[in-house]
Amino acid sequence: MEQVRQIISEIETKIHKMRTSMENIQAENATLRTEIENLAGKLKQREMEAREFREKYDELVQRNEQFAQPLSHDNKEHNERIDALVREIDDCISRLK
Repeated sequence: MEQVRQIISEIETKIHKMRTSMENIQAENATLRTEIENLAGKLKQREMEAREFREKYDELVQRNEQFAQPLSHDNKEHNERIDALVREIDDCISRLK
């Protein structure tokens, strides 16, 4: 009978160790899940930032290409625009006097 009690006691000890181990693993698992959620949120934020930077970059590249293109407009048209602006400036100056 004593052997049975000893075996039962050993089994209870092992069960207690297993429960403690399982509780520790569950706590660690919960911590890791929280960390994963936080990292997933940060990843989404970084992806949004990357997308915004890409859009800005594309816009700047497009603007640069527009300015880098040789003027396809006729010089006469360009000069006419400048003349119109000069006349407008002169008119504003004369009004200020």
